[in-house]
Amino acid sequence: MKATRKLGAVGLLVTLTAALAACGSDDAATDTTAKAADTTAAAVVETTAPAAVDTTAPVAVDTTAPAASGDAVCPKDIVIQTDWYPELEHGGSYQLVGPDGTTNKDDFTYSGPIQPQYAVGGVETVTVKAISDVQNSQVLANGDATFAYINMSDIIKDSAAVPMVAVAKTLDLDPQMIMWDPAQNDITKPEDIAASGAKVLHFPSVAYIDYMIGKGYMTKEQSNDSYNGSDAEWVAQSGNYFQQGFATNEIYKYENEVNWKDGAPADVSFYTVGELGFDNYPAAIAMLQENEAAMAPCLKVLVPMMQQAWVDYLADPKPITDKLIDINVTYDTFWSLSEGLNETGLALLEEKGFAVNSADGTYCSFDADRVAGLGDILRPIYDAEGTVIADDLTTVFTNDYCADAPGR
Repeated sequence: MKATRKLGAVGLLVTLTAALAACGSDDAATDTTAKAADTTAAAVVETTAPAAVDTTAPVAVDTTAPAASGDAVCPKDIVIQTDWYPELEHGGSYQLVGPDGTTNKDDFTYSGPIQPQYAVGGVETVTVKAISDVQNSQVLANGDATFAYINMSDIIKDSAAVPMVAVAKTLDLDPQMIMWDPAQNDITKPEDIAASGAKVLHFPSVAYIDYMIGKGYMTKEQSNDSYNGSDAEWVAQSGNYFQQGFATNEIYKYENEVNWKDGAPADVSFYTVGELGFDNYPAAIAMLQENEAAMAPCLKVLVPMMQQAWVDYLADPKPITDKLIDINVTYDTFWSLSEGLNETGLALLEEKGFAVNSADGTYCSFDADRVAGLGDILRPIYDAEGTVIADDLTTVFTNDYCADAPGR
């Protein structure tokens, strides 16, 4: 599915950073590379200071007292920017609207009235944006979304340039992975990847690739950062290398839908990044730090309902996952889903524990030690790149709004 959800500091190629958020392959039988290029044309963001945000936009409120759920303390319209085309890992946000929303092909949005069971704080409508031509950190800086899906590793990377705060999780563990053909590469431990000498195809600026090199799981010489999210090269080379992706997507596609080995699908093996020791929170619900205080009364009532939507979706995902198939048909890009893929991906979410409760019993909060440990991994990587990150990484997340959130 997605390659890596890479939403790094302002100035990277935004098309690639969008694709980093996305599943690495597609199951189209036609030339997916060309179509993907048409859909996500490259654009470069100026490496200047982040765009000024109009912090007067949120309604001024008294942040000293919690708001009752019926008080109009939230914007009427909530916009959530996801990190790829519609897929099962976004289901909790689409659940806020339900299966009867409106799909707009022109701007890749799905919107509608918030379902009554989630309507708090005066919120009336929710818009879920599928993909952007700029990085999600820039989407927030531009004021074009209330929240955005951003990997915790990227929130940390941007913590000095574009300070953001994660207010809730989507998944607890990261489905990003490295996959291979077990018939061509006998891998029993991560170090065997390095010993194989085979190239590792990935998107540029992937933190866990740098981590793998540092750990000796692969070498710099094996790194090939020309991955574009298509299955075209894997098919052309019959999978004779390693490739990044998402366990909840590519595994099913390559084993059931993509004819890549002797004219047919074939088994693949994989390590998730967590199994490699890179314990990331994927696609956290993030916002600008400077907007948090004004939004606090809203967040106190809205975040628990956003997480209730996740719990409800995971309990009964089919209405939304079926809708996601239809939305992608309307968008008419190289990206598509299927019932089989969704069913298998959801089963893997449970099998691998990607969608479990947090330690406090909510489906919401972040573990401070995990975030600190991720920071310990990332700081030397970013120091070597010359990327400055915040000294205090307790600022990149908050559990203040999770106390009333449900658990599964």
